[in-house]
Amino acid sequence: MQIPKSEYQSEEILEDLQKGKNVVDLIVEMKNMVNLAIALGFSALLMQDKNLVKKIHELEEEIDIRQYEIEAECMLASKTPKDALELTSVIRLSSAMEDISDAIKELIDSLSRGIPIHPTILKGLKDSMEVADYVEMKKKSKAIGKTLEVFTEGKVEVIGLRRDEKWIYLPNREEVIKPDDVLIISGRRKLVSETGKKA
Repeated sequence: MQIPKSEYQSEEILEDLQKGKNVVDLIVEMKNMVNLAIALGFSALLMQDKNLVKKIHELEEEIDIRQYEIEAECMLASKTPKDALELTSVIRLSSAMEDISDAIKELIDSLSRGIPIHPTILKGLKDSMEVADYVEMKKKSKAIGKTLEVFTEGKVEVIGLRRDEKWIYLPNREEVIKPDDVLIISGRRKLVSETGKKA
């Protein structure tokens, strides 16, 4: 029997809470995910790429989970009314970051529904020159074993790396690429496209 998604997420949150994750780490992780969602959201619109839309929805679900974890950790840490009052700012921050990720979801909603993007929006986005895209590293990829610096040849920036269900924001350029890594790369559209084809 397959576990419903909502129940699975509940189990995942409980597992993380039992590990006693640091609230500061959770906030940093959530902020980094939101930054990635913003970069991918505008790129999805510009390139009218439904595959990017799917990745953004996956990222948005992870952001929701981090918000639940932050709220739960704050409740567990609250022992006195003073603690509770001080921790409300942490909860409000996580809620505000989650609102930003929801706004990105709204931004790409028309693309999700197959509604054409207005030319004015496309022109504004094209003037920004830079895009972001994701690159999945298959087990037989020629990039495996290379550093991020060697793989990108310094032509694009790796703004995110997903490895073992964890996101690393702005990874070190000397980080060695492993099978199943997912890179979020950013730069000029042509260079982003060329780099993605090398994976």
